[in-house]
Amino acid sequence: MGLIDVEVGRYDWSAIRCGCGKTAEHLAGDLLRLAAAQSREEARALHIEDHALIQSFPQEPAVPVTSVLMAALAGDLSHGARIQCLDLLIRLVDTDDDESADMCQQIARQGLWGVYRDLWSGASRGLVGYAYEILQVIETDEDRLRAVRGSGQLNLPDDLAD
Repeated sequence: MGLIDVEVGRYDWSAIRCGCGKTAEHLAGDLLRLAAAQSREEARALHIEDHALIQSFPQEPAVPVTSVLMAALAGDLSHGARIQCLDLLIRLVDTDDDESADMCQQIARQGLWGVYRDLWSGASRGLVGYAYEILQVIETDEDRLRAVRGSGQLNLPDDLAD
């Protein structure tokens, strides 16, 4: 059993109304499959964003999904699964609902250094870009983010590079 299994088990998914109109019970397994995915295509095919968000508006599972994503990101994921988790995370922390965004941002801040690890990893421009976008939203120490960006060590995508 891993950290993500523990985090998934903390929620009564059957008591949460999903963005698809059913209970969120199916999300528990979907999130575990996301973390186990071997490619981004496999992870993306789960369409978890369609259950946690409707367009850019968070649904009831948004906060527990954010918590599970942070647990997943703390572990070993394939490159594709990690990118998909970061892609979904930026959508959850930067939404059109201030209350939900604030709760998701608080959860993401608990794993701030893990997001910095992904930013610093240089694994791919896509991964680094998602990590940077997340940090732009959740980092409260702007000087730290500015110093890291100014280090010249980041492999940012062209649209985020100066």
